[in-house]
Amino acid sequence: SFEKKVWTSINAGETASVTLKNGAVGVTELSFSVPTTVYGAWVNVAKKETLPSSVSKFDGTVYKSLEITKGPALNKEGSFTDATIKFKVAKSWLDEKKLTKEAVALHHFAASKWTQLKTQVGEDDGTYVHYSSKTPDFSYFVIGEQSGAVAAPEAEAAPVEASAEQPAVEAPAEAMP
Repeated sequence: SFEKKVWTSINAGETASVTLKNGAVGVTELSFSVPTTVYGAWVNVAKKETLPSSVSKFDGTVYKSLEITKGPALNKEGSFTDATIKFKVAKSWLDEKKLTKEAVALHHFAASKWTQLKTQVGEDDGTYVHYSSKTPDFSYFVIGEQSGAVAAPEAEAAPVEASAEQPAVEAPAEAMP
């Protein structure tokens, strides 16, 4: 499952985007701007069943793993800006994993580690919750549980007992000889 788009040229200041029609990838759209005109640019967004062994294991719960690659025209530092990835997560998966819609984030693999990207929660269309994240570059990504995410409360959660505040009791100071 992948989507590849090739542009003959992208003009300076223009936003290029790839719309992914295949829901299996998880990503619905990828967009970026170019500060200078580029020719022959391409990006490829592919779902990955498994990540290569060179990529460290992601610690959280994973919804989808993917790889976004780019052609040589976009490889130079600063060749693109404002890269935004829009994606969706099935509500049934959130329910199954007992996660709130706010407990999902996009994670980016770079410099040999996973970094959680700032993720905006978008619309809930009844089947999917939509999200968007900005990314500094393209490589491997995981759509999954936020680092330190709080699980959704159980439907019949036990009442939380308020801990009665106990005044601090100071131990008597021992007399120094």
